[in-house]
Amino acid sequence: MVDLHTHLIPGVDEGAGSFDESLRMLRAAEADGTTIILATPHIVLNMFFSPMSIQKNIQGLDSKFRRLQQIASDKELSLQVLRGAEVYFDTGLREKLVEYPGILTINGSDYFLLEFPSSFIFPGLKEFLFDVMTDGFIPIISHPERNRVFQQDPALLYQFLQLGALSQVDAGSIRGDFGNTARYTALQFLKNNLVHVIASDAHNSSTRPPGLSFLYDALKDFPKKWLDTLLKHNPNAIISNNPPPDIGPLEDPEHKSSIFDFFKR
Repeated sequence: MVDLHTHLIPGVDEGAGSFDESLRMLRAAEADGTTIILATPHIVLNMFFSPMSIQKNIQGLDSKFRRLQQIASDKELSLQVLRGAEVYFDTGLREKLVEYPGILTINGSDYFLLEFPSSFIFPGLKEFLFDVMTDGFIPIISHPERNRVFQQDPALLYQFLQLGALSQVDAGSIRGDFGNTARYTALQFLKNNLVHVIASDAHNSSTRPPGLSFLYDALKDFPKKWLDTLLKHNPNAIISNNPPPDIGPLEDPEHKSSIFDFFKR
């Protein structure tokens, strides 16, 4: 399995608190069957790229990521550690993606994880998505099932994916870690084929650990081949900067089924 979204790098966000904790997370992921894991720290543009600290932040993040990779190598872990970021939406994000793709994208690809606040969506988001995709970047909306607006209006995610964006659901949401509403919304997105990747979004080794294998049992009503696509094939394509495999037609959550749809299926 490929875990596309974790917070492994200590001292940059609310994820791992130390490299010892990072190692515990890596070992847990490896034991669970993860072969490739992405370190994707939160990046807030106006803080990370502030004129007074931008070079220090870039050098510090580079140094910590290299140390994380070195720890995995020294401990002879079998999983591969790659780099990405989870980027908070900002009006200046389009320009920063063009200027710093090596920091903001997933493994230097055209894909990037895009996060919104938990309670609202910014105005003009459709235009932003269209603009960044015109520039050649592909946004992957992080854990939309945990956002109140998407919970109340799941068809909004369908509209964004119709534009060409992708979506990533947290494994913990399916387990119920973020409450019943997030779990119900995640399952609804899955049923409507509005999910391209499931990732752990791990923050530590205890309360928000890595691990994806439980999903094969938790989602046993879904075809295993389809789960393989969300846990293996799609994230593999993303880190290789290739188009993800076709997951089939997206379904509008607001669409009312008719007898025609029944026979079409």
